[in-house]
Amino acid sequence: MQTLSISIEFLIGAAYLSDPYNSMQAEWPPAPARLYAALIAAANEFHLGEAVLQAVRTLEGTAPSMTVPDADRYPTHSPMVPNAHSPSYPFIPTEYSAQIAHEIVPYGQLVYHWPVPGDAVQGIMTAVGHLYRLGRGESLVIGSILPADAAPAPNWIPDSRGDQSVRVSQPGRYETLERDFQAGRATALPDLHTRYRKLDLEPPGPWPAPWGELLALRVGAPVDMRHTAWLADALRRAVLAALGDDAHPQVHGHERQMHVAWAALPNVAHPHADGRLIGVGVWLPKDIDAEAEHQLRKVLLDVREISCGGRRIPVGVPRSHQAALAYGTWARPATVWATATPVVLDYKAGDADRSRAVKTALIRSGYPKPAQVIHSAVCSLIGGVRAGEIRARRSANPRIHALVEFAEPVSGPVLCGAERYFCLGLFRPIG
Repeated sequence: MQTLSISIEFLIGAAYLSDPYNSMQAEWPPAPARLYAALIAAANEFHLGEAVLQAVRTLEGTAPSMTVPDADRYPTHSPMVPNAHSPSYPFIPTEYSAQIAHEIVPYGQLVYHWPVPGDAVQGIMTAVGHLYRLGRGESLVIGSILPADAAPAPNWIPDSRGDQSVRVSQPGRYETLERDFQAGRATALPDLHTRYRKLDLEPPGPWPAPWGELLALRVGAPVDMRHTAWLADALRRAVLAALGDDAHPQVHGHERQMHVAWAALPNVAHPHADGRLIGVGVWLPKDIDAEAEHQLRKVLLDVREISCGGRRIPVGVPRSHQAALAYGTWARPATVWATATPVVLDYKAGDADRSRAVKTALIRSGYPKPAQVIHSAVCSLIGGVRAGEIRARRSANPRIHALVEFAEPVSGPVLCGAERYFCLGLFRPIG
């Protein structure tokens, strides 16, 4: 392997970059997934040939170190832009939507230090030389390869205990982009989220969650939050029906090993939250087997509807502004967490013992012992539903909401309790 230091210069001194999963936030630094997509676009637009495309594709699934300069961020304007999905997509609410354009002014050199195979070096260098934009059309750039002795030291590095979540392209990204482009639809394959650590800070030490990436789909018709566990189970049944007897144990969950958790994601914790379920998905264990992950990624691309309570509910690619479907919404490190869905206790605890029962559930689920737990029948998040109104899938044990404070930052997602594998006991970071 050889490390290529790819330098990016913004020609007008500013970049226009929004987080694709939350357009209300700027994206800085530009994610490696964004640079990968820009290189693929350059290779195709300038007809650089199959060898260059194959060279750029070697960047899939890899996370470069980065030299990231400080930058000022300015929200600018909110243009009305066409919806990215094909008009034939089954549940598009409007033809146009507002998108905030964030102006970012960097103060220094942005460099990606990317390890690449030796036989891909020339092709990637060719693509970098044809790079002309990164992000919106106004974000004009010049890309260049720095000599090793002129490359600055990285200050962002991939680190599983880092506190920054950064998008990188997953293996198979180009094939999916090409297939969906030919079919005239938006791509259904999301990017991977990789944790990074800033080297100019003290190494952070948030407690690592036992869960990794969220593979999310939006639902075409919002579902009452009382059916959280059942909607999550509906996705599980659809996936297992597609996989049949070939389902991996970490997918079907019938063996004594940590398996995936099925998610039903509520719209909570913001001024306009209505508490309805607007997405489904899968939380992957940190130690998920490659075959199990491959099965899930492949089958989720083909799931178009699920059946819950006699209803057939369409599902599809998340829209960029749906924060509830974004990994960072549920996973950022925090010391204070509040339940979005109630915890189903592991045993029939009386009222005086329920705080201790929540502590026990968190410890059993792989988290540190909380410093404080306040339990309640009422959700503390805007849009939340009373604990007693949400139906458990099987357990008859008490269901309670909780506000939890840890002595140290804890990385999410935080899931605990008897029905955590069906999204009851899902916490959201609040402080």
